Amino acid sequence: MGRRYYCDYCDKSFADNPTHRKNHLKGVQHQRNKKAHYDSFRNPEIVLQDELSKRPCKNFLSSGTCNFMDNCKFSHLTDKRRTELEKLVEEKQRAKEQKKRNLEDDEAPDKKLSEWLSKRLKGEVKVNEEEKAPLLPVYEIPPHVAQIPNPPPSILPPPQDVLRGLNFVDWG
Repeated sequence: MGRRYYCDYCDKSFADNPTHRKNHLKGVQHQRNKKAHYDSFRNPEIVLQDELSKRPCKNFLSSGTCNFMDNCKFSHLTDKRRTELEKLVEEKQRAKEQKKRNLEDDEAPDKKLSEWLSKRLKGEVKVNEEEKAPLLPVYEIPPHVAQIPNPPPSILPPPQDVLRGLNFVDWG
C-alpha cells in the first residue's frame, strides 16, 4: 500500500510523496488549521487586545462567514468568544494575585524563623533536654556479613560506648 502521511492539524492522512505533501502543506485548509492550533496557545490578554483594537467584520456579523477568514483585517470576535476571553483574562489576573499573596506569605516564615533563632540565642526559648541529647545510630549487620567467621573491622559497626563519648556540634 505504501507509506502514508498523517497531518495532526487537519486530522487527515494521504499517500506520502513529495508532491502530495507539498500541496497539502501549502493548502488553505491546512494553513487555517495550523494557525488555529497555534492561536489556541496565545496569551488570552493579547488576543483580546488585538481583536478589540480592530473594527468588526460586516460580512462575518451578517452571514457568520467571511471570505478572508484568517487573513481578514477586521475582527471576527463573537460575543460568546469575547466573554470566554474576558473570563480567561480575569482568571489569569486572579492567579497572579494569588501567587503574589503566596510569595508574601512565604516571606513570613523566614521572619518567624529568624525571630525564633534570635530568641533561642538569647535564652528566651527553652529547648527540651531530650532534643539536646543526640540520637545515636543503630547499626544492623546484614545476614550475609554475619555468616562470615572473622569479618574485617571495617565491616563491623563501631561499639556504642565509643559514640557516647564524642562531642557533637550543635548545627543550629
